[in-house]
Amino acid sequence: MSEDYMNGLKSLSSRPDIKNKSTTEICSTSEDSDDNNLDASDSIKINKEINNNQSLKATNETEEINDSSSDEDHDDKIGKKDDSSIKSDHKNENNQSVEKKTEDFQNNSLNLDMREKKNNKNSTLIISVIVLIACIFCASKFCFKLTKNKVEKKQFRMDLIDELKNGFPSQSDWFWINIESSFKHSVLKSKDPSIVLIIYDEETTDTYSKLSKEILNYLSKIDKSKSHVVVSKKKEDDFKYFIEKNMPDESKFYIDSKLSTHFKSGGKLALVEDIHEFPAHSMVLFYAYGDEEKYAKFPGVLIFMSFKLNEKLDAQSKQIYSQSPKKLREFAENRMFNLWSKWIREDQLRPLFTRIANNVILVNSE
Repeated sequence: MSEDYMNGLKSLSSRPDIKNKSTTEICSTSEDSDDNNLDASDSIKINKEINNNQSLKATNETEEINDSSSDEDHDDKIGKKDDSSIKSDHKNENNQSVEKKTEDFQNNSLNLDMREKKNNKNSTLIISVIVLIACIFCASKFCFKLTKNKVEKKQFRMDLIDELKNGFPSQSDWFWINIESSFKHSVLKSKDPSIVLIIYDEETTDTYSKLSKEILNYLSKIDKSKSHVVVSKKKEDDFKYFIEKNMPDESKFYIDSKLSTHFKSGGKLALVEDIHEFPAHSMVLFYAYGDEEKYAKFPGVLIFMSFKLNEKLDAQSKQIYSQSPKKLREFAENRMFNLWSKWIREDQLRPLFTRIANNVILVNSE
């Protein structure tokens, strides 16, 4: 803008008619006005020329500004258009990226599901194989044990049971099995002591007397130890007196001394008859005789006890008790509890029953 202004001044100063005047007017302000006065018409022309130049200059400046503004607006429009295009491109790229990620996620999920199903199928197959192997193992073990028991039972019967059983065919299988297992466990293997409780009634009294003698004699021959001992009021007057007079301490001392003497001398078999007639407190003695091996007074011995019922059992009851050891044991415990609970508390009787009524057998008539 200053350059155009200077060019206008130069054009005015180059005119011959006003060159000296304008220069003198600009440079010499201190001279007299009479020497340098210009005509009024020339002054007016000069002023018009200056105004025209200034107007032209202002117009040029305005056009330059407008051109600059127009260029800036054009640039802004182009920039906005470019920004819009860039944003659109970014948006498309983002959409494509999201779609690709979604597709990848779906593919990964599908692959994961397929892999999980495959793993579940493999796991199920492995578990099934393990269960099948376990079942086969248990079944084979059970069959082996069952076969072994059958062989042992058959062999044991051949050695110990058959001869006795042939002489008393009316007795149940459980009767002989109980005697066999108790004798084998306690006497032959010298493990925990065993007490076998023999139940009989008035009808089977003779059978019991004969059967008990045969059993003791037969087992004594197998054991080859000292002969058995019998504790009974039928054979001992002193003991009979203690029982009839209801003297529990004396009765207990008599039983203990009789059994201890026999077992200390090497005997393994004993019979204590008719415990239903004993004073109640004398039975406490058998806590120690029937305890487990670690605490038993004499481990490795077999004691038979007999209990006579005061009534006759009917045929149906005998059949039930002969076939169900559990029911027979419960029956015997109830009878003894009713008999001794007047003198001994229940918390003392129940532990006693676990020692003297763990193996119970019933005598049938022959």
